[in-house]
Amino acid sequence: MHAPFLEFSFYVGAAGERPAVEALVPNVPPGELPEKLYAPKLIGVMKGPEILAVYDRLVVLRTKGEAFCFPSCEEKVQPRRLGRIVYKRFVEIVDTISCYYGAILVEYSLETPEELQRDPRSLAFRDFFVSEEVLGSRTVQQIIALAGDDAYVEQRRRGVYISMNKELNPRHRQVAQLDQQERSMRIAMVLGKALP
Repeated sequence: MHAPFLEFSFYVGAAGERPAVEALVPNVPPGELPEKLYAPKLIGVMKGPEILAVYDRLVVLRTKGEAFCFPSCEEKVQPRRLGRIVYKRFVEIVDTISCYYGAILVEYSLETPEELQRDPRSLAFRDFFVSEEVLGSRTVQQIIALAGDDAYVEQRRRGVYISMNKELNPRHRQVAQLDQQERSMRIAMVLGKALP
């Protein structure tokens, strides 16, 4: 698989790695988790196996991401069609696994809480999920407010999905790119302070 990559990244904490992997991939071998697993339809945008990687308390699903190099996509039909697939699969996963937060990313890595505490200049929080179970209602409401009224917000079983890119939400709500970056950094700051 060649760059660019589309990733679903989830911060699950040390105790959450195995349960998350077992929920996503059948027949995980006992013992220490492999660093990478290959399985079909982890995200569901390509034929053949996609990658699941586990590192630094993160579970990362990776697939091809050419169609999601926003806003430079030449063909607008494919990102919208694939965006629906990506959105549906992402929210299905956050309803299934227990995670603190997660994000849909293209050529960008999700930071751990320690990394957010050291440097909150993150671009990860544009199309993302935050767990109300872990963070609490007050922190999640603060994050929703920082995302802005023009962002798409959807209550899920374990928390809230927020999207700032029209291809990755069913209402096609779009936030300007520079505003996305600024809001993502503010959200990262809140998350960094909220987590141990």
